[in-house]
Order: sequence, then structure tokens, then C-alpha cells
Amino acid sequence: MSKNFYFVMITKITMRTIEVVHIIPLGFERSVVTEPIKVLGGVRAHVITIGKEHAEKYDLYEIQSFFEAAVTHDLKKMGLEVVISYADLFDFREALREISKAVRKEKERGSKVYINLSSHGRLVSIASALVGWYHGVRMYYVMADRYAENEEEIKKYGRSVCQKARVLEVPRVEMVRLSEEERFAISQLYLSERKYMKLEELAKEFCKRFPQDYRCEYKKEEVMTRESRQRVLTKLHRRVVSKLASRGLITHEKIGRNVILRLTEDGETLALLDGC
Repeated sequence: MSKNFYFVMITKITMRTIEVVHIIPLGFERSVVTEPIKVLGGVRAHVITIGKEHAEKYDLYEIQSFFEAAVTHDLKKMGLEVVISYADLFDFREALREISKAVRKEKERGSKVYINLSSHGRLVSIASALVGWYHGVRMYYVMADRYAENEEEIKKYGRSVCQKARVLEVPRVEMVRLSEEERFAISQLYLSERKYMKLEELAKEFCKRFPQDYRCEYKKEEVMTRESRQRVLTKLHRRVVSKLASRGLITHEKIGRNVILRLTEDGETLALLDGC
């Protein structure tokens, strides 16, 4: 009986440390920020807060500055790196964008990302949950023991008193993700100063971003050959534009010889979730 021997040659093994990172949209809270990290661990925290001109807008500068400083002190004392960013968290769309930016940055680094859903009010919790489900990251809610009863307790614990963390992990919900090409089209339309693009303008951006799939040939500067133009526009419409339109994310309207593309409200929300 013959025996077969198989050899596997391993040329390189790369091992890396997975960093646990917390995304914390911060309101008037303290203990519900620090206590769960004692349970879950972590090396870095992104604290997103209403600071600077945003806090002044709502006459919250003094109290929000206190919690920003207190939480930063607490986290650094626990050995975490703290990254502060400012946003108008009372603006739902801006909250989506800023939380998504922090999540995307850490996902690109390969971090294990958690979002704290209990460190701010209800509106921001909804925005955070949408971001978490869209990007497929972990989320948790901290069950507080009670509410603070006086100003001294508010400064010590925040509005929610949490002396021993009871951390509830929020179930994941599978959300339909767009393809890379579809996401690129959404981002280009969102970032357009005019809030619309001609189909041919978008096609030229696709030729730059995906040169292997979209090849623009020019007879002179910025003017595509007729054959190249027809080929690229047809491909872009079939693979991207028609699909986005069928999902209600963009509109397309023929005006003269041009096809004008615009994002719908749902399309804009998706752009914000993607961190545009």
C-alpha cells in the first residue's frame, strides 16, 4: 500500500495584536462611560462631544466642558488613549457622519470596535445604533443603577449612576451593503458642491477610481471618443446607476443631451452612514 505524504510550506506568519476601541458619543455622563470599559477592556476611546462652537450654540459650554475633561481624565487614568472630536450631536445627520467616521477609521486599522449607546441621549443612541448595524460593529447599552439625585452626584457619576456595570450587548442586524462602485457613486454625488452630477462627469471619476473596469479614451483633453463614451456610460448605468435608482437612492433625469443624477434623502442618509 502506497502512502502519500503532503508537505505544507509556511513562508511567513504575521501575528498582530487586536486593539479594542470604544466609540463614545458623550453627553452629561461619566460612570456609564468608564464602568463598561473595566469589563470589556480597551486601548483607545474616541470621545465625540458637543464642544467649542457647538456647545456655545446650545449654551452648554460649561457643563459639556466639565464632562469632556472628567471623562478624558478617567479614561487616561485607566490607560486608554483618548481621541477627542467635536460635532453638533443634536443634528442627527452630523451625528451619523461623525460617528461613522470614527468607526471607519478604526475598522481600517483592524480594531475591534465597540459603540457605547448609553453615553448620550436617545437621538444620538438611534444614530449610533444605525452606524453600528451598518458597519457591523459591536454595540452595548449600560444598565444604570439609578439616576443622580443632586449636583454632587452628577459631577461624580454623570446623570446616570453606574457603580457596577451591567452591560447588554445589542444584537446585530444584517443590513444590505452597497458594492464598492455603488458606494463610490453615492460619495461623489454627496460631495458635489452642486448637489448633482452629469452622468458623464461621474463616468470620468469612475475611470480614475476603477481604471481596470472603466477605461476612458480621449480624443483630446477631457473629451472622450464616441465609442469610449458610449461603452463607459452604458456600463456605468447598468452596473451602478440603475441599481441605485431602483433602490430609491438616486434620481436620474435626462435634460437635453445630459443625464443628471441627484441623491434622494435616503441616498444622503446612506452617504452619511458611510462617513462622507
